Amino acid sequence: MMPARDRLEPEMQANNQAIFDKVCAILKTHAEADTEITPDTQIAADLAIDSVEMFDLVMEIEEVYDISFPIEEASAIDTVQSLIEAIERITDV
Repeated sequence: MMPARDRLEPEMQANNQAIFDKVCAILKTHAEADTEITPDTQIAADLAIDSVEMFDLVMEIEEVYDISFPIEEASAIDTVQSLIEAIERITDV
């Protein structure tokens, strides 16, 4: 019998992929630069998203996921991966 952790892992990966796909779609609407988005993509540097656009992006993600980012959480987001991890923490995925 598989440990519970091993049974949950594919589901967690699927949730992570679903969040990544949704975040990428949202980022593409805000990005000035046309670049491939990966988890390591720097939101400001690689996608040319400035602080005002980042605020709009965070507000849109809050609306999509029905969450609220604490100010310190939102200000720490710099990569796509850090954004996904913040969403996972707040939504308890």
